[in-house]
Amino acid sequence: MSQIYEVGKPSVGKPSKRIELTWDDFVQLVLEITIQAYKSMHQEKQAQRDWEEDTFTSNLEAHLQPIALENAVLVEPFKTVITDDMREGKQSHKKANEIDLSLFMPWKDYDKIHFAWEAKKIGDKRIDKKYQILNSEYVNEAIYRFIRLKYAAGLSNAGILGYVLAGEPEIIVEDINQTMGRIREKAALPPSNHLRITDPIGDFRDIYKSQPTRTDSTQIELHHLLLCFDFLD
Repeated sequence: MSQIYEVGKPSVGKPSKRIELTWDDFVQLVLEITIQAYKSMHQEKQAQRDWEEDTFTSNLEAHLQPIALENAVLVEPFKTVITDDMREGKQSHKKANEIDLSLFMPWKDYDKIHFAWEAKKIGDKRIDKKYQILNSEYVNEAIYRFIRLKYAAGLSNAGILGYVLAGEPEIIVEDINQTMGRIREKAALPPSNHLRITDPIGDFRDIYKSQPTRTDSTQIELHHLLLCFDFLD
């Protein structure tokens, strides 16, 4: 993707110094500030294992907002995706999807140019069998939404946040990859879609990438952050 963004540190709510920022630079910035927000949330030690998915996301968003503002990035939680078919009356707005977190530059068309985070709870099925369903949902209700252009259509990057309820990230990733070969009511995904570990960002190492092919034959690079918490229970 070749779009160029302008970004700078805000001063009294306005960027005082602007530099050119490519899409790849913006993606890297999103990853860095999201990890920073996670670390802040983790340090607070308030997360509960029985939280709903949206509770995790709203707490992460609260930590992300001030960090994003410092970098002239806006964050919109639970953003409704309005398609051209909806605007033309060909599809009901009741079928609109929601992006858990959408990050964008304030002077850009964020309906088209943004970074979308979808979020899911996950866990090691060996610890609790119910986590097997969660890992399947990670594929069916997160990865597949990007494949079917529900999110990030026309964009080359997006991401998924995995809230780890129990277990080690690398074991959970193995389960997620295995799940891709036996997807209920959808075509199985080949090994080329598997999550693969990538370079750490700072001291954060639970970061993976995958490159699924979408239904329009384009590829998207998905960034996966597996977020672990020290639960109090």
